[in-house]
Parts: sequence; C-alpha cells; structure tokens
Amino acid sequence: MFYPLSLFIGLRYTKSKRNNKFVSFVSLFSTGGIALGVLALITVLSVMNGFEAELKTRILGAVPHAVLSNQSQTINNWQQKRPALLALENVKSVEPVIKSEAIIQSSKHLQGITFEGIYPEYYASEIVKSNIYLGRLEKLTSRSYNIIIGRSLARKLNVSVGEKVRIISARGTRFTPLGQVPSQRNFTVAGFFDVGSDVDKYLVLMHAQDAARLIRIGQDEVTGLRFSFNDPFDVLDWTPPVLQPTETITDWRKTHGELFAAVKMEKNMIWLLLCLIIAVAAFNILSSSVMVVSDKRAEVAILKTLGISGNTLNLIFIIQGAWSGIIGALIGTGLGLLLSTYINEVMSFLGLHLLANASGGTRLLPVLHEPSQILIIMFGAMLLSLLATLYPAYRAGKVSPVEALRYE
Repeated sequence: MFYPLSLFIGLRYTKSKRNNKFVSFVSLFSTGGIALGVLALITVLSVMNGFEAELKTRILGAVPHAVLSNQSQTINNWQQKRPALLALENVKSVEPVIKSEAIIQSSKHLQGITFEGIYPEYYASEIVKSNIYLGRLEKLTSRSYNIIIGRSLARKLNVSVGEKVRIISARGTRFTPLGQVPSQRNFTVAGFFDVGSDVDKYLVLMHAQDAARLIRIGQDEVTGLRFSFNDPFDVLDWTPPVLQPTETITDWRKTHGELFAAVKMEKNMIWLLLCLIIAVAAFNILSSSVMVVSDKRAEVAILKTLGISGNTLNLIFIIQGAWSGIIGALIGTGLGLLLSTYINEVMSFLGLHLLANASGGTRLLPVLHEPSQILIIMFGAMLLSLLATLYPAYRAGKVSPVEALRYE
C-alpha cells in the first residue's frame, strides 16, 4: 500500500524503539494523560447532563413553564383566550388553573401548602400524572372536595387515602362581628403522587371549581392560564402574546432560574478543570516531541542530505507527535463512553452509593450522552495534541545537517 513519505516515516517513528527510554516513557505518559482527561471529561459531563435532564423533568415538569395572570388574579374569559394562546409557537398546552397559598391541617399536624385547582381534562403535567401511585386524577370532580397530595406531605401530615383534612386560605377572608375569618373547608385525601422533588412537600391538587369555592371567586373564573412548552427551555426564545395593560406573564426562570444557572455554572467549571488535565497531557506531548527531535538529529540530518524538504520534515514530526494525542483521545472516548454507561454497575461493585431516596434506598446516577459534546471533547483533544507538535516540528525543520553530523 502506498503511503506519503511523511506519513510513512512519522508512523515508523511512533513504533520504533528509542535509545532514550525516558523519551518513550514520557510519550506513553502523555498518551495516558490524554486518555485519562478525555475519559474523566466524558464521564463527569455525562452524569452532569443526566442530573440537569432529571431536574428539568422532575422540577420543571411539575411547575408551569409560564403563567398568564392579571393584577386582580382573576380571569373570567379564559375560554375565549385559550384557542388563540394554543396557536402560539412552541406552546404544547394551555390550562386554566386556580393557584393560591394556604394551610393544610390534619388531626396531628399543620403545614403550609400551595394548592392548585385544575380541570383534569386540561391538566398537562405528565410527570405528576405518571407518578400518581394511589388514586386517579379523574377522582377530582366538582363538589367532590377530593385532593391529591405529595408523598412527603402525606408523611408530614400522617394521613392516608380517605382521611379528612382542613384547608385554610387567607384569600376569601370574610369580615364578621368576630373579625376577619379565613376561608376554610374540609377535603378528602383521594390519592398520592411522588415526583421525587420538592413539589412533593407542598403541592395539593383539587378540582378548579372546588378551589373557586374555597377562595370565593366565580365558578368560571381562574387565577391564571399556564403554558406548557415542548421543552421548558423554549421559553428563552418564546415570543409572548400581546397583553392587556393589566396582564402579566411570568415563567419558570423567576422561581427556578437560579437553580439551573447554578447547574450550568458548575458544568462550565468542571469542564474547565478537566480540560486542564488534557492541557497538561498536551504539554507532555510537546516535551516528548522536543526530546524525540533531539534524539533523531542524526536521522533528520541524513534525510535532509537525501533531499527531504523542511516542510516534509515538519510534517513527519507533526504526525509522530500527534499520534499520541489521537490514540489517547480515541482510547479515552471509548473508555469514557463505557464507564459512563455502566457507572452504576461499577459503583455498585465498589460498594459506593452516592444518592439516597426518600424511602432510604439508593438511587441510580442519571447519565445522558450528548453526541455533539462527545465529538467536541474528542476532536478538541486531538487538536490540542496537534498544536503541541508545531514547535518541535519547526525545530526539526531547522536542524543543520553539518552541525548534526559533525561528531558522528
């Protein structure tokens, strides 16, 4: 098979036994450093991607992506508004909701909550619907005064399905001869959900008309219209509808934006720190390439006397030096994908359990591979290795045959 001369000699140099064993050790060490850096970067970022995706699913899947409301917190024409809002780009669903803060009281405990009055046929939170493990959403009917609460809240209140609880709301307060009396009503616990986030500690679902009676608004009125997007991050590029002067739109960034900003910053810092490992390995490639050029001065001089051009010599040592980075990047990518895919099995074998769920058991580390990210890591390591060979290759092209062969 025909090879270009520079490729043929460069690959021969990567396989040849060197007189200087230390040069061979440094070259092997630099290859291992590149592989280790790529492996660590792919593994850690895949786990971080998994955590971010799980946060997006468990938290943003249970809260509204955006909410349209007004100053009075009462919308009475939502049936007319909804079709036009559904036609907006990236909007998956628009659901009417009555949302307010209240206090829930059982026979043993008292707890602050946020209740949501919903119409089950419009309810769009798949993460909540799919994690209702006792009861059904369809049990929330008008005048049934049934509620579905989170598992953590049920434990706090020490209640089970079928028990009565009292919900007390400051909205709907009435003035009586005895002073202000908050609105309150008994509800029956009809089911539990377990999303696996803080939502389980405070969210209570009930039918919208039962919620309207609790806070004393009209039966056809809601406090807001909430939007669900195909992806929660679509809100970043979303063009909101034209609003009335008294209307406002708020999205999840107001309540949970800092959390996801912190996750993004952590990912960037981890990316920077682990890239330093690859950078150190690239400096090792530079050092080993410089020593290889010094070790091969006589061969370089002979090649020059045979008519090999300086550019060809440069390319020979670029290939020889970059080979360590290419092999290291490929090995690191393969091992990184393998380790991140089976990281839970590896941790279980080592007896390491980093996550625990609410019931005291262990949770698996979430892993999400992003192909574009993996390709950037792999080719970035190769490019850094290639750049590290430019100076030694330049030195090789400047070797003088007379000086190199004078004492041979």
